[in-house]
Amino acid sequence: MSVKGVDRIAPAIPALPVGDARQEAFERALQTQVGRSMPVAVLARLADGSFLVRVAEQNARMALPPGTQPGTELPMTLVSTHPRPAFQQAGAGQLIHPTLVHQELPDLRAPGAAALAAFKAQLAPGAEQQGADARNAHVSLSDAGRTIARILAAGQGPAGEAAAIRSATPLGLAGTPEPARLAQALQGALAQSGLFYESHVAEWAEGKRPLPELLREPQMQRSLADGVAKGMAAETDPAAAQLISQQLAAHENGRITWQGQVWPGQDMQWEIHKDAPEGGGRAPDDLEPGWRSGLRLRFAGLGDIAATVVIAGDQLHIQLKADSDETRSLLRARSGELAAALGAAGSPLASLDIQHARDHGNG
Repeated sequence: MSVKGVDRIAPAIPALPVGDARQEAFERALQTQVGRSMPVAVLARLADGSFLVRVAEQNARMALPPGTQPGTELPMTLVSTHPRPAFQQAGAGQLIHPTLVHQELPDLRAPGAAALAAFKAQLAPGAEQQGADARNAHVSLSDAGRTIARILAAGQGPAGEAAAIRSATPLGLAGTPEPARLAQALQGALAQSGLFYESHVAEWAEGKRPLPELLREPQMQRSLADGVAKGMAAETDPAAAQLISQQLAAHENGRITWQGQVWPGQDMQWEIHKDAPEGGGRAPDDLEPGWRSGLRLRFAGLGDIAATVVIAGDQLHIQLKADSDETRSLLRARSGELAAALGAAGSPLASLDIQHARDHGNG
């Protein structure tokens, strides 16, 4: 019996291994961009038909349509980051997955032939002839997937603008706010925003939530006004599309943003999200993830103040930032009153950090 000799194996274009820090950093950088349009710079076309691109400051390979021209920039919508990043071109019903290139290729910012030459120069002979990663092929979307993609596109806001719940009316009355009422109003602004509508319907069906609360949510209001059939026609109703886009983004990123007036004339931006562990690692399985709540306010006498509240287990940490030296001095002088008030309310203060607004740090 004769055995045919093994042919010479052409080296593959190295891709980042699973768990590589650069791949994880790439995915983290994209987590807040789901549902948004991102520019993808086409650097070069490889011999196997795939393309070398620059996306989110990373060099990657993508299986783009054959007619794509190097040197162009394609707007793509980031549809998902898990289990791996997935992009979609406008009007297409397929997902495209980027595969990061292993080598450091600083010269690939130049498009076209120059980028291709720089790429080939750093590969072993014949490597550019290797077939593209099979996982990077186009993936067909189901009808439901295409519908979600159209809703994401319809609900997409201006580039770089975070999806946020926006309140058209102030939460409280003019004058000095009552903390308990303001806290209740803020809770209601999130609970009745429509982000949690489906879970609230399930609670209502189990008898755990009264119907009047459900009737105040946007989906129910729209259904009552337009009829059930038209109530959530998200593909033709921009408001419904935006709400669904916000729901998907909140589910994907674990982040909620609210913008509006807490009382007449007082604008506030409020963000809540899961607090990532230090160093970007994973928290131990027996440790509940912390929560970070940040808000920004502008006061007539104090100027801009940013506050970040972190709850980790039973510990409460607060960070305040202000531009004015006088404001920071005043905040430090009254910090004892804040700690005493929180202690009396059953939430003892573990740490308080007061910084200049330009200092490095979260918040």
